[in-house]
Amino acid sequence: MNLSKSCIINLNPRPNANGRLFCFPYAGSSASVVYRKWTSNLSPQFEVIPIELPGRGSRIQEELKHNVQEVVEEIAESIIPLLNKPFYFFGHSMGALISFKLANYLKHKIGMQPKILFLSAHRAPQILKTGLIMHKLNDEELKVELKNLKGMDEKILENDELMEIFLPIIKADYEVCETYPFSDNEILDIPFIVFGGDKDEGISVDELKEWKQLTTKSFQLHLFAGDHFYIMKKQEEFLKYFNNILMKNFDL
Repeated sequence: MNLSKSCIINLNPRPNANGRLFCFPYAGSSASVVYRKWTSNLSPQFEVIPIELPGRGSRIQEELKHNVQEVVEEIAESIIPLLNKPFYFFGHSMGALISFKLANYLKHKIGMQPKILFLSAHRAPQILKTGLIMHKLNDEELKVELKNLKGMDEKILENDELMEIFLPIIKADYEVCETYPFSDNEILDIPFIVFGGDKDEGISVDELKEWKQLTTKSFQLHLFAGDHFYIMKKQEEFLKYFNNILMKNFDL
């Protein structure tokens, strides 16, 4: 495995942990930033491993990927050697789609699935997206939409030099999501625990509930106080909340 191009960012190795939690970021973000506090604030029974996609963070010099299959195949190559302990996936927004697709890929490729799939702030993939196709907007249109989403610091949005870096990343990530090729055989045999912000204007409770159709096992839905970016804006609160859920379900 070429570690120089590995998606694995192990910020806090825990060789004695009983399980591994792989964490997948939202569009435009770096996993090493989003999940930095997770690596030391969840139970020591878990080794938290953020998954860094190419074109950002420590992989800023690498070529961006534009479809979910390429993303998933690269991640699988990196993490398969680490699946020798019970493992779990957590994905927020785009990360939810990627983790779901990856779980299906591993199921069919090597006959393994995560113990639990934790999915946050994304509609179930069988629901067709309506409205704007974000990856086809021009730069100025996309800036307006990003401002409306309230997930990016306005100082960054107003900095032309920084936006020259971020806009290609964000467009590529939206393309990964908006061209997701859902098929009817994407059914998993593991529990789903789904999270959403109770003030998320872009993702409805009904859209979160539809994830239930994609598992043959148990399903839970938890609404957390906040908007689409609650895992960052209320990070300490959510980490305590999530850790409690993680430990309650650890023996499944």
